[in-house]
Amino acid sequence: MDQNSIIKSYKRVSSFYDLTFGQVFRPGQKAIIKKMDCIQSDNVLEIGIGTGSSLQYYPKETKVVGIDISPDMLEVAKKRIVKDKIQNKHILLMNGERLSFPDNSFDKVVGMYVVSVTQNPQILVEEMKRVCKNDGDIYIVNHFSTEEDNSFVKMFEKGLMPISKILGWKPYFPFDEFNAYANLDVLEMSKVNLFNYWNIIHASNNK
Repeated sequence: MDQNSIIKSYKRVSSFYDLTFGQVFRPGQKAIIKKMDCIQSDNVLEIGIGTGSSLQYYPKETKVVGIDISPDMLEVAKKRIVKDKIQNKHILLMNGERLSFPDNSFDKVVGMYVVSVTQNPQILVEEMKRVCKNDGDIYIVNHFSTEEDNSFVKMFEKGLMPISKILGWKPYFPFDEFNAYANLDVLEMSKVNLFNYWNIIHASNNK
């Protein structure tokens, strides 16, 4: 997955994303933000904010900065913020692998449906850890292939890998391989969304 392929894939879907993929991903957004249990004093970073559809689920008082690599998706998010008069929420065009924030900037950092899309997942997670405060919380919602998954599903995912650039994401993404380099201190892992195909991870940022 290279950056240009990612940007092009989201340019193609930005106009209808909320009516299609957004409907599938919405339960995961709600579930992970509920688990985050944000309070007024929290400073939150969301990586892969996309069209900003998750912003409505955060407490109004909580400050959230959302970033995304796709200008087309962010254009939809900007209109949403204005139309719905969403307060304390800001969006920026930025690559999650090269965050411009100082170390220890955020109480909670969340990546929604972005780990299997980004070019270098290891660098992305390292950046999430860097900008998250010591003993802060890191949350990820993403599909990972696990030992419990159906063998047919795994075979199907592997078969899609040659067209991952066209899809805009990695269909086969084993969690064990991911966490071998991510080295997350996982506190909880649960299933979510249609057919429980996606995973929610809550990790403590023990640097």
